[in-house]
Order: sequence, then C-alpha cells, then structure tokens
Amino acid sequence: MKILILPDSFKGSLTSGQAAAQIESAARKVFPEAQIESFPIADGGEGTLEMVQKAAGGAFLPIEVMGPCGQRVRSRYLSIGDTAVVELAEAAGLGLRLPGFSPMKTTTIGVGQIIAEALHVGHRRIVIALGGSATTDCGCGMAAALGTQFLDEAGRPFLPTGATLSMVRGIRLNGFFFGKNAPRIEALCDVDNPLYGPQGAACVFGPQKGATPDEVKVLDAGLKNIADLFQKRAAKLNTLRGAGAAGGTGAGVAAFLNGRLLSGIDALLDLMKFEEAAKSADLIITGEGAVDTQTKGGKVAAGIARRAAGKPVVLFTGANMLGEKDLGALYELGITAVLPILQKPSTLGEAMADAKTNLHLAALNFFRTQKMFGAR
Repeated sequence: MKILILPDSFKGSLTSGQAAAQIESAARKVFPEAQIESFPIADGGEGTLEMVQKAAGGAFLPIEVMGPCGQRVRSRYLSIGDTAVVELAEAAGLGLRLPGFSPMKTTTIGVGQIIAEALHVGHRRIVIALGGSATTDCGCGMAAALGTQFLDEAGRPFLPTGATLSMVRGIRLNGFFFGKNAPRIEALCDVDNPLYGPQGAACVFGPQKGATPDEVKVLDAGLKNIADLFQKRAAKLNTLRGAGAAGGTGAGVAAFLNGRLLSGIDALLDLMKFEEAAKSADLIITGEGAVDTQTKGGKVAAGIARRAAGKPVVLFTGANMLGEKDLGALYELGITAVLPILQKPSTLGEAMADAKTNLHLAALNFFRTQKMFGAR
C-alpha cells in the first residue's frame, strides 16, 4: 500500500510539517509495511518557503523590514540561483499584527522592502507567495517601497492603507517594471477571489482580519477606486483570478509590478511533481484547519483533488463548516471524505491547543477502519 500525505497548515496550531508528521506516525502504527511519502505543502500562503526549499533547495537570507503595523520585524526570503521567493506573511502576515490594528491601518510596505533587497543583490525573478496577510491595501505599500507613487487630490504623494485607498487620485508607476530589462515577477495566489465586490478581498476576508462591517464597506470602496484608476483595465483587474489574494495584493502585483498571477497550489504541485507521485498512490491524505466555502477556491485540498487522477483523497480538518450540499461540491472535485478531528466538546482555544493529539487520533482511527476493510 502506498500512502501520499500532503497536508496544509492548521493555522494557529500546526504547521504543515507538524500535521504531516502526526498523520504519518498514525499510518505507520497501523500499516508498518506501507510505502509512505510525506510532503508538507502550501497553497502560496504560510509555509511556502519551507516547501519550496525542500523541493528545490536554496538558502534563506535574513532581512529586517517594516511590519504590517509599522514595527520593525525580522524577516527572510529564499534565494535559488537568480530567483528569490518572498513570502508575504513573513513581512505582513496576521501573526505580525499588533493589538488595535485592523486592515484599515496595516501595510504591505515590508513585502516591497524584501523585493527591493532581492533585486538589489541581483535576482532577476521574484516569486511572491501571497496568503495569510493582515492587510487590505491592494499591495500599495509593497508598490510604494518599489518606487510607485500614489497621489492625493492635491497631487501630493502619500502611502495609502486600507482606510485611505479611496483618497488615491493618481498613480505614477515605476517604469522599471514595464521596461525591456524588467525582472520577471510572479505571484502565487492562495485564493481566486476578485479584487472587490461581494466575493472580493474586503467582503470575504476583511472580517477575518478584524474589520467591522462599516470598515469592510470602506475597504471595498477603496479597492474599487484603485481598479477604477486603471480605467479600461479596471474590469480586467477586478476579474483577474487571484486579484483579491492577500487583501488585493494580487491585483497590486499585476497592476504595479507587471506581474503574473498563478494558482499557488498548482505551481507548488508542479514543483513537487505531484501527478507522478499520485499515479502510484493507493490513498492520498490532506488536511487544513477549517473546511468552509473558501476550500474549493484555490486551496490545497481542492488543488490536490482536481489532480489526483481519481485516487481517493481524504481531508482531515479542525472544523467542518459546510453542510451536505456544499460538501457535495467538494466531493465532485474529487475529495472522497471530509473528516473533522475534534475528539470532545472544546472551546476554540482548547481545540487549537489539542490539534496535534486530535489529528493523530483521528488519523489513527481512520487507518484502522481501512485495515478493517482489507487495506494492508
């Protein structure tokens, strides 16, 4: 029996590597003779740097930059030849948000500072992993750190945040990113949401970052304003798959840096040669912290299921937020079963603290049922 284990992180409780270790440990207890391949994975969000280094090598380079709330933070990026891989969460992630800061006030400027340093030391290709952001500034902070100017009504440059996106009246792009010798910029998007509107960055993800209903309206209007400033390109910018990733930073990469938006999970599955591994697998196991309406939109589990070539795909989760109808949509994608790991009634804090044990026990019992039905 060959088992392929590819979990995402369980945000706030387990890294993808820790989750993979718990599932693998359970599998080996039940099937000691099984061939097990474990690949901690990401979708372009947190954990991407580790996954890319495991698959492609490279060295981590440290750097100190401005965090999402204006504080100094120690960050890093991955250098592989002439390619630099930058993880947005390392400079503007939710884990760096200070108390009292909603996405109205946070910034991606630190992300731009990392990119600037990577370009300065000679990298010609920049891959930006979007996801896990504390921001909804459309990547304006990132762009400002790289030479783009945002002008107010009086024509004066200023640094927009989510609260002031609607105050932008003009944009002076840095021609370096549009010239003959421009670097190659790519963004790995963990979702495929549009920039603004009911399914956009502010309306869907703003509340998760601490935005109130009134603030969500302000953020959404600000994102639309940035798109409108590109006039004929506005519709394309909004509907670009992944434009809403990382608080609109996906759109910012495309508009300000002339970059390409890619499905994070697809790019990373390509890197690890997933199809080749899946062909010989009998069972594919994945996992994520919560299964909700976003799971089918660019996340790890959906990406794996689409490319699993009909092999059984089991998804462990800390919390299943879907009813039978929405679960049916995941089944149609190729997910065989969604298995919550909770072992007893718990508060959110207790569930997160016990995630390692809960995942191990859930996996152990799942594999025992497989053995009961003849798997070996």
